[in-house]
Amino acid sequence: MQAKDLMTVPAITINAEATIEDAARLLLERNLSCLPVVDDQGRLVGMLTHSDFGLHVKFMPLAGNLYTLMDSWANPDQLEEASREVKSKKVRDVMKQPVTTVQEDAPIAEMARLMATKDIHRFPVMRGDELVGVVTRHDMLKLLIN
Repeated sequence: MQAKDLMTVPAITINAEATIEDAARLLLERNLSCLPVVDDQGRLVGMLTHSDFGLHVKFMPLAGNLYTLMDSWANPDQLEEASREVKSKKVRDVMKQPVTTVQEDAPIAEMARLMATKDIHRFPVMRGDELVGVVTRHDMLKLLIN
C-alpha cells in the first residue's frame, strides 16, 4: 500500500499571506487538523496545524500555549485582546518549515517509520513538485479497518 491509497484529496491549502483568522476558520469549517501552506504560485512552502496558530509563543512569549495562557494569568479581557491581536497575523509567521513530504508512491511502512522516529503527524503528498494530497495519523487508522 502506498501514500496515494490513503491520502485525502484534494489537499485543502492556504496561502502564506492569509491571516491566522482565515486559517482558523478554514480548519474549523472543514474539520481539518492541518493546512499545507502555498505561495502565490501554488508551491508548498510550509504546514500549518491546529497547534501552530492562535495564541502562539511568537506573539505571546510568556505563554507556552493557549492553555498555559488561559490558566496562568489571563482574564477574559486579556484573552480577548490577545485574540484580536493574533488573528490578523499572517500564516507565514507561524507555519512550520521546512516540511517533510512524501511522494505518492511512498510505502506506508516508510511513512509509519517517519511518524514514529521524527514525531511527524501529517505529510503533504507530492507528485513530483505538485501537491496532490495529505496523509494524517487519522488516515493511517484506515489500515485497521480495511
